[in-house]
Amino acid sequence: MTNPHTSPAALEGVRVVDLTDELGAYASRLLADLGAEVIRVEPPAGSATRRVEPIVDVDGEPVSAFELFVNAGKRSVVIDTSRPNGVAQLEDLISTSDLVIESPVPVLEEAGLDAERVRALKSDLCRVIITPYGLDQQPGWSPTDDLLVMASGGLLHLGGYPDIGPVAAYGGQSRFAASIFGAVAAMAALLQRDLDGTGSTYDVSAQECVAQALEDSAATYALTGRVRERQGDRPREAGSGVYPCRDGYVSMIAGRLGTARAWSALVAWLNEAGADGAAELLDPRWSTFAFRQTENAIEEFGRIFTAFAATRNKLDLYTEAQSRMIALSPVSTVADILANPQLLARDFFVDVPEQVGVVRFPRGPYRMSGTPLHDPRRAPALGADTELLGHDLVSGGAA
Repeated sequence: MTNPHTSPAALEGVRVVDLTDELGAYASRLLADLGAEVIRVEPPAGSATRRVEPIVDVDGEPVSAFELFVNAGKRSVVIDTSRPNGVAQLEDLISTSDLVIESPVPVLEEAGLDAERVRALKSDLCRVIITPYGLDQQPGWSPTDDLLVMASGGLLHLGGYPDIGPVAAYGGQSRFAASIFGAVAAMAALLQRDLDGTGSTYDVSAQECVAQALEDSAATYALTGRVRERQGDRPREAGSGVYPCRDGYVSMIAGRLGTARAWSALVAWLNEAGADGAAELLDPRWSTFAFRQTENAIEEFGRIFTAFAATRNKLDLYTEAQSRMIALSPVSTVADILANPQLLARDFFVDVPEQVGVVRFPRGPYRMSGTPLHDPRRAPALGADTELLGHDLVSGGAA
């Protein structure tokens, strides 16, 4: 493995001007992890991300945990684009940069910098613009809201339970989906520039990013006319679903979505353990998927397995299932994830001293031997690097 302290990061030497709000801030955070110098441009009152929940109280001052996470490793400069000298500062910064990321407030447009003017500042500049519905939507720079984007992308319809209305997944998933695709677009733009020397603009629609998560739902509708509905916690068939155990829940796939071998291994396990009612599963009708899909089979298996799992914790169930080649996993809480042996063995977490104390951040979910990732670094205070405007902003991130 290459020494991470001596080898350059993948995007070392790349300067990014960050004009994002909550919809795209994570995209530039990902680029910072890859070694890019990300310079976050904020108005005098600070970026909107500094006010995004969850908010924690630090010595009487509200601090956004979201802000600390999505802006780790960046720099912060305050530029008042309502003033001519502020526009000039922004132009100077762009002229020395490789990439500009925007979402979804049109900072450049409001500063009087149209596409032609921006291109004149640097002919090979790359731009990534992340908006809720794409730039051809009128108005293209419409306000963003996770619930609206999840609904318009179709994913909200699939979340929740059959007998109640849609339920949104926790954590603003649409903004992270848009940011991940935004980071991919940024990499593509930089690669294109390196290949032909030209800059390009990538238009990322958050709605389309969410619609990507529908998997084969669109194809299913096109082929069968069937609209997928919310399934909630109901198992799809006997052997595949989420089941309670002594200290939480486990998720298991041992039906059609697993293998016939997995189902046989599961039945053998339950019978060897003397599970109440397990002998019934030896009946040949249980070996057919059509039967395991019936309501009676789903309910009966649920009763058998729930009684069996009630005396076992999720780690024991996971260990035994894995030894039998059965796809079963604990439903991990955040506390479980922070203590997960696999993640700890891969040094997935790093402790970062923040103004609120030491915060544990995840590292990037990949390892690169030749161009190692940067560890997450403290998010910058508002305007921490403003004094460096007009001078070389030395790479290295926030202090």
